[in-house]
Amino acid sequence: MNVKMKLFDGFLVKYCQKIENTIMKKILYTCLSLFMLVSLSFAQRALTLEECIDIALDNNISIKTARNNAISARAGYKQSKFNFLPNLNAGASHSWSEGLQFDQTVGDLVNTTTLGGSGSLNAGLTIFDGFRNVLTMDQRKLQYEASLQTIESNIQITESAVIGSFLNIISTKEQLKIASQTLELLNGQLSRQESIERAGTGSMEQVYNFRSQIAQQKLAMVNLQNQLATSELSLIQLLLLDAGEQYEFSGVSTADAELEQEMEEFGDIYSRAEAFSPSLKSAEFSLEASKKSLKISQNSWMPSLTANASWGTGWSSNFRNVLERDPVTQAPIRTEVVDWNTQFKSNERKGAGLNLGIPLFTRFQNRTSIQQSKVELLNAELNLEQAKNNLTNQVQQAYLNLVNAKTTYAAAKESLVNLNTSFEFSRTRYESGTIDFVTYLQSLNNKNSADFQLVQAKYGIMLRKLILDIFTGELSPSNTN
Repeated sequence: MNVKMKLFDGFLVKYCQKIENTIMKKILYTCLSLFMLVSLSFAQRALTLEECIDIALDNNISIKTARNNAISARAGYKQSKFNFLPNLNAGASHSWSEGLQFDQTVGDLVNTTTLGGSGSLNAGLTIFDGFRNVLTMDQRKLQYEASLQTIESNIQITESAVIGSFLNIISTKEQLKIASQTLELLNGQLSRQESIERAGTGSMEQVYNFRSQIAQQKLAMVNLQNQLATSELSLIQLLLLDAGEQYEFSGVSTADAELEQEMEEFGDIYSRAEAFSPSLKSAEFSLEASKKSLKISQNSWMPSLTANASWGTGWSSNFRNVLERDPVTQAPIRTEVVDWNTQFKSNERKGAGLNLGIPLFTRFQNRTSIQQSKVELLNAELNLEQAKNNLTNQVQQAYLNLVNAKTTYAAAKESLVNLNTSFEFSRTRYESGTIDFVTYLQSLNNKNSADFQLVQAKYGIMLRKLILDIFTGELSPSNTN
């Protein structure tokens, strides 16, 4: 009995250990799963400038719409080529009728129930239509080319918007970094001043001054963080991404040598921009298409010449062979319907012809069409002029902004060296008690202002350079990293 109890106790212990191990494994797996879910929920998706541009180009609705329009224009261009081919139509019919009627197949009046059918083929070819098909084909080709350039123009606009938003985020982050460094410096000075005050050699006024400056600096950082959040949301919306996810926009970097490179002459940059500009090319293609449209309207007064050919046949239940006649009156006594194959061969008919059309009076439709085409041509000329003005203004503005950014960068870089030296000197004197707090704070503010101007000028150079690269068609993935 004792042996059995011992065996039972041993079994019970092992069973309990097994259950405990199972429970611990489940708890461990649950904790790991929760940890992975939490990690995924807080994981940030890192995006570079190049990736942002690629995402925008894939998701942008204007670009997708322009591509759809290009597909439609390409189909219209193909159809304009097919318009030179002859047309061919086939037809067939089956009919039932009852009563007095004229049977076309037998060529006589009948008063009976009639079954019939027919088949036909018709072909037509335009020999001359006032060059309408030729001009339409040229017009559709130009419209197709214009639609392709519209895609490129929308790509340019999208790239510019993404670059502006992205560099605005990076610039704000740099400002936050400067503000954070300033806050750290002020906290250090506050700790030092509090220690001096506790030692009895300082004053609470200085402590309060530092606390006030730290509070203002924190407020400035909060404003910058709000500005950063707004900029990031704007870029996320521009990319058509899920705003509920977390994103980290990686910074862009460049060497001082690149920032200080000599600029090209404006004329050289503008010449390349003008040669590449998709919006300009689209306007030029649209203008040429409008000229073709006017020519089509003007040629609507010309005559047209077409050729046609036809073949047809039919059968009827009234088309019969006489099997037996009355010996006296010779009236049919017994008949049978001729089979449809024989009828088709017997009733076959063919035809061909030429048709000449001369528009003598079209209720002024041709004249109205010419007037409308002239107005469209004038508008196309104005659109081309506007596209040239827009390109000139955009390139001039980007070039001037780049010049200003480079000038500011050079001045801010030199100023920052002097202001850093001045600040270190002021901090040493303040800590030794030879200058007051206001003088020290002014030196710090001057240093912060110089840091901000340098960062602003640095990213201003990068932004304007990339915008000019977009205008000249020289933007490549290697330039965005």
